[in-house]
Amino acid sequence: MNLSGLALALALTRSPVVAAAANHRSLRADTVGLRGIASNGMASYDAALGIPKCNSEGTSCDTGALLNGRGAVHPELNYPNTLDTTNCLDGISGGISDESVDRIVVRSESGGYMTEEESVRITATVNCWADGWEEDYVYFYHASVQEADSSNNWNFIEKIPCPGAGLQTLTTSYTLPKGSEHVVRISIRYVDSNDFTSNSGSCGIGSFDDNDDVAFTVVTATLSPNITQTLGPKAATTPEPSTTSPSSSASTATATPTPNPSSLSTSTSPSLTSSSSLQPTVVSSLSPSMSRKPTSTPSLPPSVSLSPTSAPSNTPSASGTILSPTKSPFVLFTYGESLYRNNDLDIQISVGLTATQIAQSGSSVSYANGGQSSRSYHGMMDGAGIAQLPDGGYAYLSNAEKSSGNGGVYGLYFNKDGEIIDYKALLTGTSRNCGGGMSPWNTWISCEEVGSGQCWQVEPDPNKPNHNSPKPTLLGGPSGGSYETVAVDNTNENKPIFFTTEDKSNGELRRFEADGNGWDALHVGGQTTYLQFLSGNRFHWTSNIEDGKSSAWNHYPNAEGIIYHNSTIYFVAKVTRTLFILDLNDMTYTSERTGSSWVGQGAFNSQPDQIIESDLDKRKYIYFTEDGGNAPGVHVRDREGNYYTMVRGVPGGRYSGDETVGIAFSPDRRKFYFGFQDAGVLMEVTRDDGHAFN
Repeated sequence: MNLSGLALALALTRSPVVAAAANHRSLRADTVGLRGIASNGMASYDAALGIPKCNSEGTSCDTGALLNGRGAVHPELNYPNTLDTTNCLDGISGGISDESVDRIVVRSESGGYMTEEESVRITATVNCWADGWEEDYVYFYHASVQEADSSNNWNFIEKIPCPGAGLQTLTTSYTLPKGSEHVVRISIRYVDSNDFTSNSGSCGIGSFDDNDDVAFTVVTATLSPNITQTLGPKAATTPEPSTTSPSSSASTATATPTPNPSSLSTSTSPSLTSSSSLQPTVVSSLSPSMSRKPTSTPSLPPSVSLSPTSAPSNTPSASGTILSPTKSPFVLFTYGESLYRNNDLDIQISVGLTATQIAQSGSSVSYANGGQSSRSYHGMMDGAGIAQLPDGGYAYLSNAEKSSGNGGVYGLYFNKDGEIIDYKALLTGTSRNCGGGMSPWNTWISCEEVGSGQCWQVEPDPNKPNHNSPKPTLLGGPSGGSYETVAVDNTNENKPIFFTTEDKSNGELRRFEADGNGWDALHVGGQTTYLQFLSGNRFHWTSNIEDGKSSAWNHYPNAEGIIYHNSTIYFVAKVTRTLFILDLNDMTYTSERTGSSWVGQGAFNSQPDQIIESDLDKRKYIYFTEDGGNAPGVHVRDREGNYYTMVRGVPGGRYSGDETVGIAFSPDRRKFYFGFQDAGVLMEVTRDDGHAFN
């Protein structure tokens, strides 16, 4: 059915509005200004644009009651209140208890003036249909005022399902691109469609839909090289940024990005160090102005490489050998404390790290011996894992999230020196292979995110008997589901326990206790139970799948990434942006909003997806991918619950609206892998000092 036919069908089939709704609706104008949303800037109607606008710079912009209602159904002032008054109109069906966008507030997340390339919080007050709110969805979009004349120039931010009937307040965050004039669109729509999440689907066309815009002016931040707001006592006198690599070890200019101070924030947060100097000499890292001090002395102090061990000779030494240590010094750095821009890759990455593109969807993979793969690198890459091989090499195992039997798993093979030597298909004929996880016996489990999908076991070692015989496991049960990620508790090696998430609003978290260890343990026997949350932040495992589904619907809808470590499960609920932490010893849980406690530059504004851990006892980090937003990235959480940005797309750049995927570490932890799904780019990240991560 085409979209116009769909709109007509919806108009004809929905239940009539009951008369009692009039009283409910009449209260909304009285309550719209009493919802506790802080603001200092009230919008006024701009006749030239045809929408509300805040003309002055400020900490926020609030439409107040200017958008209350929908079109002529419940008269909205100056409707349709969209920049495109010809093609983006309000729905004409229903009545005063049906869908509408009533208020939009945009405010700075830092508390200061809204500024380009900084994060804002967008709050939408909407009315969800009283008799069918479960089928209402709210869409958030952004554009620059100058470019919003075309539907293709809108950036999709997020889709949030209505959480209940009547007046609801929904929020999301977004990092503004460069520019002084911005516009946000909120669209509430009856009946979901994946087409609406594309940038070209920025306007709801259904007869019950409402679309409203608000424009606002922000500060344009020009960062000069001698800026001193964020500099410590030493860093304020450092020389201008080097035009060479921010690396403390030898590397070629083509492999290492050039710092670009103009892309860095002007925030005055005490946690930030110098934005004007990205020199890797540890001066700013050890500066007293830092908010976090190193816990120990670097393994090779900078003075070692700068001072001769004896009195200078009258004869120059050969090739500066006294100044060059044989091993790269350890350089202390913190994720996200300063980000620099790599223009070639269109990313911002933490100072102290270097990224290199190693594969591109649709192109052959280049091998270390100069050859190329006969097969093009797969598209729609998603979850990934690393399998160490007996010869010292390893395989990067990557899912392909393609539909209609075009998905699968592919292996990128590395030798013991971390060089690419092979690329091949390991599983084909499946659909929407999304997440997965490694088994204790070094196989990859790949899960299909489709109605009757299964989780498949794949053997990456060419010398193992099951290498060419991938097989569906028992993790998904006989009927299957839209599965995501797998984690395993191997404390009892004879009865490992596998935890599997499902990306549905009522997708239960499954616990499968195997009857043995090894390949066959996932195909024979075992027992499955389901996560159920109880009162008082307690939980248990129930054998009733319906109890599990109900718990997911009420507490953890659309679960995605999951990891197990030291009697603790960590998993994320994507649409609510929540990290759940389950203590398996006392059977209690806690939760937090991802990115809620932020440190440094960058932002984690969109939905969390895959997660991996890095030995949380000895070190501290959980790594997250991000789905959506105008600067999707890889973010890090430490043991204290603080979040940082490791790397992200340039705000509003090539990867705007994309999804970071495929995070994994090489076995020696000296290389980190991640990609952008839609762009089809796979990158390898290393520390500039040559040391292992953490």
